Amino acid sequence: MSPPAQESPQDFPGSSAALHVVGNATEDLFFALSHLPRPGETLVADRVLTSPGGKGLNQAVLAARCGVRVHLLAPVGEDPFAETVRDLARAEGIRADCPVTAPLSDRSIIAVDRHGENTILSSAASADGLLPAVAEKALGRCRPGDRVLLQGNLSRATTMTALVTARRRGCRTIANPSPLRWAWEGLWPEVDTVVLNRLELESLSGTANLEAGVDELLSQGCRRVLVTMGADGAQLFNREESTLRQSAAPVAAVVDTAGAGDTFTGVFVAAEMKGHPTTEALRHAAAAAAYTINRPGTLTAFPPAAVLP
Repeated sequence: MSPPAQESPQDFPGSSAALHVVGNATEDLFFALSHLPRPGETLVADRVLTSPGGKGLNQAVLAARCGVRVHLLAPVGEDPFAETVRDLARAEGIRADCPVTAPLSDRSIIAVDRHGENTILSSAASADGLLPAVAEKALGRCRPGDRVLLQGNLSRATTMTALVTARRRGCRTIANPSPLRWAWEGLWPEVDTVVLNRLELESLSGTANLEAGVDELLSQGCRRVLVTMGADGAQLFNREESTLRQSAAPVAAVVDTAGAGDTFTGVFVAAEMKGHPTTEALRHAAAAAAYTINRPGTLTAFPPAAVLP
């Protein structure tokens, strides 16, 4: 187990700490449907939308729009979409390293029904091609006080290497283990904060009970557990048994829930880095997620910098 990075209230307020996002980038294809397809059913979409996406790219964009210095490591394919990702990163003020790891960039097909619920199918050839040694080298620029944010798209070996490297360099680590592709046992001691939803908590802890699931992850070494619960808001737990509760922000109309979790995560991490108290960071994250839910798509639905903390 790597020793926990030391943190004090002076670590982030007004500092130039950077956020290093090690994750994926995908070309998203959205289909707006009257309802999600049943097995064997063929549907005709009411609307189709394409957009850059992927949890790594999404969360990096949100954090950058909050005014945090962001470094993104996101593997891509040998295709025109790769340059789209690089151009977007430059436009958002993100320092991006997008190594080519596969013939084609990863893609996601997102079906959204009239209530805003969605199902997502993603490929991961590019994400799987990011080797542990590449992640370790990229994180060589980390400094004490920086934060490193990962999701569940990369391989277990690369994720573990990134977490261990970050902790050894004195960084705080945040994991958003979605999608759940492999077991996280053995990685929790390297995670300072995990952000996940109720279903992911149940799968990773082995219990549907919220408190018992949180206790399980904390007992395995994770320092804080932030559980998002949709319309029921979010709760943040830590080892000192104090719990912070955040209500969901009002939503005028649920148009599309895709990207809401990425919005919440990116804004929460950035707000804490900028010195906002955790209670305020949660409130900002909830408000930003509500903004996203009220609009179609992911990147096209993200709040602009003007309304972010």
